[in-house]
Amino acid sequence: MLTLAAFLGILQNGFVNWDDPANFLDNPHYRGLGPAQLRWMFTTFHMGHYIPLTWLTLGADYLVWGMDPMGYHLTSLLFHAATALCFYAVARRLLARALPVGTPDAGIVLGAAAAALFFSVHPLRVESVAWVTARRDVVSGLFFMLTLLAWLRYAEAPEATRRRWYVGSLALFACALLSKALTVGLPVVLLVLDVYPLRRLGGERGWLVRGVWLEKLPYALMAAVAAAVAIAATPESARASLETLSLGSRALVAAYGVAFYLGKTLLPVGLSPLYAFVTRVSWMILASLAVALIVTVVMRRRWPALAAAGLAYLTLLLPTLGFFATGPQPVADRYSYLPCLGWALAAGGVVAWPWAGTRVVRAVSAVVLALLVFLAAQQIHFWRDSVSLWSHAVALEPGNRFARINLGGAYTAAGRIPEAIGQYRVVLKLSRDKAPWYEVLGWLYASSGQVAEGLPLMLEALRLEPGRAGACINAREAVRLLKIPPPPELATCPPAS
Repeated sequence: MLTLAAFLGILQNGFVNWDDPANFLDNPHYRGLGPAQLRWMFTTFHMGHYIPLTWLTLGADYLVWGMDPMGYHLTSLLFHAATALCFYAVARRLLARALPVGTPDAGIVLGAAAAALFFSVHPLRVESVAWVTARRDVVSGLFFMLTLLAWLRYAEAPEATRRRWYVGSLALFACALLSKALTVGLPVVLLVLDVYPLRRLGGERGWLVRGVWLEKLPYALMAAVAAAVAIAATPESARASLETLSLGSRALVAAYGVAFYLGKTLLPVGLSPLYAFVTRVSWMILASLAVALIVTVVMRRRWPALAAAGLAYLTLLLPTLGFFATGPQPVADRYSYLPCLGWALAAGGVVAWPWAGTRVVRAVSAVVLALLVFLAAQQIHFWRDSVSLWSHAVALEPGNRFARINLGGAYTAAGRIPEAIGQYRVVLKLSRDKAPWYEVLGWLYASSGQVAEGLPLMLEALRLEPGRAGACINAREAVRLLKIPPPPELATCPPAS
């Protein structure tokens, strides 16, 4: 209920011009659950993803809500709240194994509730819940949690009932992979939990417990297949080549990502829908990460919970780091949805631990949670519409070219042409390839009745890129309206049809 209340503001939000048009507004294929729609859902690599189970939820949304964005947001919120509830159940089981013997049940319950809330109301979750395109995060998150819950029941169940929990866990993992491939790290997470807090590996039992390793094999095979499908689904145009981003740069960007999500978890301010790409990262980041790794290895016996949380964090984050760079952003808030679960669980452990100053710790935790709810509500407001979203992104990073492009598109769609022109003029300055933006500016001037101002911009696009199709069409129309002789730049255009 607290999670629903904290995110209730998303019901006032609409679709945004950040993949929502291509996924929903201009895509008739997902609308419904008939044979044609189901065939499309299970055979398409739309927008570089294979997520048939997520498409099923969206097709059901269309049957209930049509194209009303409120309904889509409500469904995403319900998935997120259900994930929080399942995480509470998972946290309760894990904390009971991790905390000292004799810890009161009330403390474990409170710690599990705190862990679930530190995860669910954190502002880093807003993008996954408030952006309809990110539905795959909340659907896969729920199945990820259900997989863990079934697997924990399997690990604790008597021999007579273990098999059904194991099969159920495998089936739920398949659902998670069919919702989003970034859940592929789960087999490693299960091994981490086997070491701590379940203690099925290591310690007195040793590391060569054959059954514990073999039971992970089906999970690993499923994850490998899902990873191969995800790679096949990603178009070449979305992958950064080694010429564009060298191996050294990828390593630095990956280190930046690891530090970024940790930093934003501790101080969730300045969150943006699209962060500018970085190819230069301070070596101080690498040094700090190296120190953190060394401390984790050295202190793993004294602080096994932090070591387990850190390993799970790195495992689940790995597919989104710079080594596999796709798209225009080095990091994204949505990538933290699963990786930061371990840190939330560690925070819940602090709340549940029988400290001398338990009341103080819990009072501080309540204040922190209230602050997180406040920050999440602010972040939800930025997702109200496309203009709000990209105005916020540009305010955070004025030099973010992609954010300005999207803001210009939002202004254009809203009929605010002068403001769109202002954004595209900045984009022109920030771009190496200037011909497309001269063409866009020329078209914007002409479409607003300023044909004489727009024609020179279109001609400049043709000078930089002779024969550019859009500039040719628009320049010819401008010449016709102005009733002037064709400028020499038009000679590079193909004959008019």
